[in-house]
Amino acid sequence: ADPAQRLALLTAYEAFEMAGFIPDSTPSTQKNRVGVFYGMTSDDYREINSGQDIDTYFIPGGNRAFTPGRINYYFKFSGPSVSVDTACSSSLAAIHVACNSLWRNECDSAVAGGVNILTNPDNHAGLDRGHFLSRTGNCTTFDDGADGYCRADGIGSVVLERLEDAQADNDPIYGVIAGAYTNHSAEAVSITRPHAG
Repeated sequence: ADPAQRLALLTAYEAFEMAGFIPDSTPSTQKNRVGVFYGMTSDDYREINSGQDIDTYFIPGGNRAFTPGRINYYFKFSGPSVSVDTACSSSLAAIHVACNSLWRNECDSAVAGGVNILTNPDNHAGLDRGHFLSRTGNCTTFDDGADGYCRADGIGSVVLERLEDAQADNDPIYGVIAGAYTNHSAEAVSITRPHAG
């Protein structure tokens, strides 16, 4: 399977441990009410292995849509299972979707995050030729001298609950998300550039 799927599962497990999350132990931890939301923007591993033998696990082991499903399947959760791709903002967009799912009572607990594992040089070359990547090796978003971004491997997972549920369960609270919003930078100079407005 894609290392991104394995790392998402590993960090979800670690996030549950840090949160003291025990499935089915309280009303807000029922397995049928836990959602999984992950942001990923490429199928690097599947793409780099596409020339090899295609077996039963080629799609479920390498397609980003299966990452949250793998976590749900492992833990036997049956709440929402959502893969989000909004390019650079995928992990934050996944957390946004998770928050809205909690606020709309579609789930009572959620694990959300993002994963990016670089395994396909073609994606890097395409981003470079498309002038997405910084020529200086520095990411200076919103700076007048910004010339692109820098790629890296990364993975992060957080457990989210409504504040009142976390307090009722005596869960450790590391932060509170008071609101979540998203938009598109339609006023930017190009589709690939951020816009402060």
